[in-house]
Amino acid sequence: MKLFFIATIALLSYIAIDLVFNQNMWDANTTLTLYLQQNQFDGEKEMFLVFSYSLYVLPSIAGIAFLILDNKLGALLYGGMILFSVASNSLLKNIYHQARPFFIVEEIEPYECNKEFGKPSGHAMTSQAMCFLLPSILFPAIWKDQSNCKYPLYLRLLVIFVITFWTFMTGFSRVFMGVHSFGQIILGWVYQGYFSIIYMQYLHDKIVNYLKECLQVGQQGVSIKIISVIGFIVFIWTCISILFLELNRNIFISTSEATLWMEAVYEKCDNQTTLYTIDSPSVLQNICFSMCLYIWFMLSFVFGIKLSKGIYLENEFKQHYKQLSYWKKTQRILVLIILISLLIPFYFIKFDAVYAQAFGQVVPVSILGGLFITVVYQKLLNYLKISIPGDFLQIITNQSSDGIIIERQVKKS
Repeated sequence: MKLFFIATIALLSYIAIDLVFNQNMWDANTTLTLYLQQNQFDGEKEMFLVFSYSLYVLPSIAGIAFLILDNKLGALLYGGMILFSVASNSLLKNIYHQARPFFIVEEIEPYECNKEFGKPSGHAMTSQAMCFLLPSILFPAIWKDQSNCKYPLYLRLLVIFVITFWTFMTGFSRVFMGVHSFGQIILGWVYQGYFSIIYMQYLHDKIVNYLKECLQVGQQGVSIKIISVIGFIVFIWTCISILFLELNRNIFISTSEATLWMEAVYEKCDNQTTLYTIDSPSVLQNICFSMCLYIWFMLSFVFGIKLSKGIYLENEFKQHYKQLSYWKKTQRILVLIILISLLIPFYFIKFDAVYAQAFGQVVPVSILGGLFITVVYQKLLNYLKISIPGDFLQIITNQSSDGIIIERQVKKS
């Protein structure tokens, strides 16, 4: 627990520093952003836009890993940590409820039209989570030699340099674009660094080992107790999210202040055709509250594992996957793409109230996403006869279960 105490003390210390020097960092950032925007070189804006948007590519790596690598559980946990980063960032934004620089400073131009609070930076948190957790969870040999995998030193150093540089440039791009102060960026890095350290040091291996054990042939799957605990955490999280939503709506953020901020969005953003109000579900505390509820994926994921009654034999996948024809491999990809596509229409539904958007869009997407990946996907693979040993939550019959047990006993002997 030594690392836990050191990390917690470091986090609390920086939170205190941030509170004390908040205005100083804001003023210094105003000077920096104005200088950057007024002294651009050719292609600088486009370069920073690439860094700002490129982080959305990284989750696709988890999708590819889920489809073709043995470590399917790692790919899903990586995706789950990205969603946790989004949900925790949104909750923290409602706690801090700080404006973005272009909301307040008239001279700062926004190169992206964000309408939620700015502190801490969501790009800073998610880029750090995506860049550093990717090798930690999916390719751990980058950090430390594994029994079944070792990478040369030059490759390790190259990967570490790239993810560090990319994380920094993603954060710095947000300062240039006028949508964050560097204080908001640094705070995002600090929070996500803390979450990542605690998760990797104290939770990841325990979660992986527990799920691998309970998903073996003859086991009962995830226990009801675990599902109940996660359900309780999600319930408390939702209640806290509602609390800060209402505090912002009724106490912390005045209608006049919100109006000034939304007028800045309307006037400065070329593609903005609607003048939002404090009650619009797509702005400020309202959209932050909705995004807090992506935490429901966590409950749906473990509940789906229980419903599936499937097994997970990680080391069996690669040898069987090689035997599939290209058409069957393509079918497996298409099935996953179709399932994900079924969630997209939810984002085209327009809501006039924040609670309707949160519980009519984000919560259903989170629940269905968890169930699609744990229950529906494997059932479709099984129905199409393209399921193979090593699939996450492979469906087996009693007869095939006996065969797997005998086969594994023969291998051990």
